[in-house]
Amino acid sequence: MFNKKVSVIALFLFMLTQSFTVIAEEQKARGNVMKVSGDVSVISADGETRTVQQAGESLNENDTIVTNEGGSVIVEYDDGALSVLNEKSRLRVEKTRWFSYLGGKIYFTFKKVFGEPRRVRTRSATIGVRGTTFILSDDTENNSQTIALKEGLLDVESTGRPFEIHRKKEMDDFERFKQKQEALREQMLTEYEQYKDQTMKEFIEYKHQFTLQPDRVVSLSGNRVDETAMTEEDRAAFDAFEAEAEDIIKAFRERSNNEESQ
Repeated sequence: MFNKKVSVIALFLFMLTQSFTVIAEEQKARGNVMKVSGDVSVISADGETRTVQQAGESLNENDTIVTNEGGSVIVEYDDGALSVLNEKSRLRVEKTRWFSYLGGKIYFTFKKVFGEPRRVRTRSATIGVRGTTFILSDDTENNSQTIALKEGLLDVESTGRPFEIHRKKEMDDFERFKQKQEALREQMLTEYEQYKDQTMKEFIEYKHQFTLQPDRVVSLSGNRVDETAMTEEDRAAFDAFEAEAEDIIKAFRERSNNEESQ
């Protein structure tokens, strides 16, 4: 009888230990809040909502960060990533190296790492990230999502049909040449119109995956991709995010550079 009781107790303790282990795995810490302003909350994997009160609070695997009107938050993650969420934004923090963009306007910067890239899921694509700085945002007017890339490279892969990629050739080289030849203005204007007719044509490609280059912006609407050069408005958005998180981003990048040099 005594041995039977001991066995039952041992079994109970084993099951209790396993339960705590599962809970610990489910609540694996993925990041820390570096700065919070306004109304910001976190929804756990089981649907519980808590308000983010202060810097230093942790985020777990499968938590969803939500910034309400007037709210913003800066989070650093365990896989060499940092994000700044503007108001009315949502980001799910999944397993290490994985995020799901759920809406709003979010700034990302990633340390350079070797091995498997980090990935961000969007509505129609999976973005492969290494050392990169970019902004993801909603364009509700056109029912699309926009990726603006400041530095690094992004591998963008369709989660459905191949992308229909629309690009326009740039004429910056001609514009610079035109400025140097102002004395021949009338003649150059005529040549410019001819050049414009020849080169400002839309090129369409069909690809399941493409690589986005720095200073470029793409708009994703279903499987349609429109790629353009970055505008001053796009650059101003990066400036605004980096001004808000200036000291945190500076420290983050300094640590990244130190790690690369070791």
